[in-house]
Amino acid sequence: MENDISQRELENQELAKTAAEEAIVLLQNKKQVLPLRNKTVALYGHGAFATVKGGTGSGDVNQRSVVNIMQGLENKGFTITSKSWLARLQRFYQQEKSAHDDKLKDDPMALLAPAFNFKDPEVAEFEDATTGIYVISRSSGENYDRRNHKGDFRLTDNELSNIQRMSEYYTNSIVLLNVGGVMDTSFIDKCPMLDSVVLVSQLGMTTGDAVADILDGTKSPSGKLSDTWAYSYQDYPTSENFGMSNPEYVEGIFVGYRYFDSFNVKPRFEFGYGLSYANFFIKTAKVNVNEKRIRLQVNVENTSEQFSGQESVQVYVSKPQTDIPVPYQDLVEYSKTTNLRPHAQQTLEFEVPINDLRVFDTKLGAYVMVPGTYLVRVGSSSRKTDVVASFKLDEKVILEKVEDVLKPRVDPTTLLKGLVPLKQVSGVPFFILKAVNFPETEFIQYQEKSDVTTFVAERENLPGKGLDQVIEHVRNAEGKTLKDVANGDVELAEFIASLSERELVDLVEGQMSSSENNMVGISSDLVPGAAGQTGKINSKRIPAVVMADGPAGIRVDPVYERNQQTITHYATAFPIGTALAQTWNKDLVEKVGFAVGTEMKEFGVDLWLAPGMNIHRDPLGGRNFEYFAEDPYLSGTMAAFETRGVQAHDKIGVTLKHFIGNNQESFRNFGNSVIGEQALREIYLRNFEIAIKLGQPMAIMSSYNRVNGIFSAANFGLLTNILRDEWHFKGAVMTDWFSAANPKESMHAGNDLIMPGSSKSELMSAVTDFGPEFDAQGNIKIKKDYDLLKKQFVETEMWNDFIVDPDGEVIVKVHVGSDSRLNDRVKNWIYGGEAQVIDDEHILLTGKWEDNNDLYLGDLQKSAINVLKLVLQLKF
Repeated sequence: MENDISQRELENQELAKTAAEEAIVLLQNKKQVLPLRNKTVALYGHGAFATVKGGTGSGDVNQRSVVNIMQGLENKGFTITSKSWLARLQRFYQQEKSAHDDKLKDDPMALLAPAFNFKDPEVAEFEDATTGIYVISRSSGENYDRRNHKGDFRLTDNELSNIQRMSEYYTNSIVLLNVGGVMDTSFIDKCPMLDSVVLVSQLGMTTGDAVADILDGTKSPSGKLSDTWAYSYQDYPTSENFGMSNPEYVEGIFVGYRYFDSFNVKPRFEFGYGLSYANFFIKTAKVNVNEKRIRLQVNVENTSEQFSGQESVQVYVSKPQTDIPVPYQDLVEYSKTTNLRPHAQQTLEFEVPINDLRVFDTKLGAYVMVPGTYLVRVGSSSRKTDVVASFKLDEKVILEKVEDVLKPRVDPTTLLKGLVPLKQVSGVPFFILKAVNFPETEFIQYQEKSDVTTFVAERENLPGKGLDQVIEHVRNAEGKTLKDVANGDVELAEFIASLSERELVDLVEGQMSSSENNMVGISSDLVPGAAGQTGKINSKRIPAVVMADGPAGIRVDPVYERNQQTITHYATAFPIGTALAQTWNKDLVEKVGFAVGTEMKEFGVDLWLAPGMNIHRDPLGGRNFEYFAEDPYLSGTMAAFETRGVQAHDKIGVTLKHFIGNNQESFRNFGNSVIGEQALREIYLRNFEIAIKLGQPMAIMSSYNRVNGIFSAANFGLLTNILRDEWHFKGAVMTDWFSAANPKESMHAGNDLIMPGSSKSELMSAVTDFGPEFDAQGNIKIKKDYDLLKKQFVETEMWNDFIVDPDGEVIVKVHVGSDSRLNDRVKNWIYGGEAQVIDDEHILLTGKWEDNNDLYLGDLQKSAINVLKLVLQLKF
């Protein structure tokens, strides 16, 4: 039967459950209430049955089923005494959700609408049981940020009252936080009788089963926070500069724990925090530091008598405090043990390249190692570490000299120096590093923005204005195909020179679906429900590359008809990105990536639009659930290992997103993130740099927003100078869907592929004299676009380069039937000598070409080469 669950589904569900279990963070466990010995519980909160598996928008997944928390508990033999109360609440919930969905059923932007949030009523009477459990659920998604309001970041009055009364009524009381990111936890202070708080997060399709395994002790919690959870939203340095159209990153490098540690602001739960049922003793056995690397051996022992468990060991370094802003400490490495039985031990080995301790000197325009004393810290969270070594560098080392290609006009940074001084430490191994033993300074060779190279076999009258063009003559490859390139018979430059303007544009623009195109990315005819595909040119043997959304799994239609057959292939909904980071387990995340790759191969998807990896700058970021962490090292390594997992399969790849500065959803399509150069290079670029160098992704997606005044998709300094010249990225760069960046500027900047492909006419008009486009009846074609600013559809007549002019030398034939939208203009055209009547339904219009052929063929060719390199990797 088509609906039978496949072996692949079963295996991936089991992996998803393992990842979910390792992602759950135990925040509080007074009286050691957890794990539960008595499985009779009273369960409350709509999240018990409407458990949120992940966020909305392009991050959604079409899985076969979701195990909610109530089902998960019952699957593990729990008796739920409050089922009648939950059933009544569920009926009310469904009524509210149906009304919400009905309002959106005809909205073309429904997939980007705010997530449905339901407010629990007050619990009138509690059901008898030893333990009370309350589930707090929140959902967020693409296009909307969260708000510091009751019912979102904060609890509603009913939720708070219910938890207070529940914690007083039951012998044991537990709150489960089924949320995609940080939320206000002041309820802990207001509920002194509350025993345990568990961050469930949003764990995909196996959420309920994973929760049950943690609650009954089948699995000891081992998740650690990937964000700092403050006492109050106002404690975050971004709280006054988030959600506006031009957010200024006043905090500079002091993001997350870097701020809390450096300015002595106590968090409720620090970065890297998480409790376990087991207890661990961490001891550093060996340390060695030289001018190349820091090497550590750390022993971890499970000292508990009863519980097995896993511990994540974290390594931080405190850098010398000089005139260059530095945080109190940075995470530089981490590793997770295997599941250790009581009294079992494991030795973890760490190696940190010394160059990873570099800072960016804005005055020198260089990455440097500052002189002074460095402290190496090892522990179980950012606030629970011991200094295990120190070393001193005698002089400043200039590691890499770069250009200020992303420097803002005015640096917005106001936080420049932390308030917590480093303390001298004795009794630990001490090392001396000498600047003379470091390699010589590396100077980056940059491509000039004014340069363009065009490959020509037989051609004259090349388009383009204002740049320094180099024309490179190549062998004529007319009649050759991409197969000939793959076989080595033709050079790629030769093949590119043989392509027409139309063919080049078809390569650098995605192929719009013939039936369905959506802002959230439904634009593929080859795989229904996939996000999009590249253009295919059959005569040149160039196939299409299919892309599908992520990052919590593959988003495609699970059931569809093809050739009179019903195709069924359900994807696995894995834990959200933040939850994966909370595992602190690189190997496990690599396995998740491999499982995603298995599904890509089965579904016919070539390129996964994931991992999502923007920094959690502020806890209200509406899309934070898709991303990993507030820390660039944790984010970058998680993305790198997930990338390795996917790309361990032959001929499939990932797309890191969103590059760069997409740290809020408000004004995301046009907003301008104003970021200082040091913050860009040490925080917002750093995670992408790590992922690219360690993971070698095949593609990158540029973000919608502007950074320091320039759209990311049209930023030459970002996409060419940094990405390719500094980091040596070899893959393809694509826009996010329906980018507002100018397509001509995007081509020159190094954005190779415009998705989903709605600006072909603009590029054709810029590279050649491109005439009007007509429909099958000869009427002028009407292009329909959604205006993101006006939030409405707009129509454009596709005259392209043609301008009506009585003195022109170009003549076009136009159909003007009785229902034509041009009828009101025809009379004026005739009187003005611009039109002649042929018959009752046709006119000849006289005009000229607009003088706008300012796009160089070389820019199209450069982008097409990178797209074809991707096609060759994935398809040949």
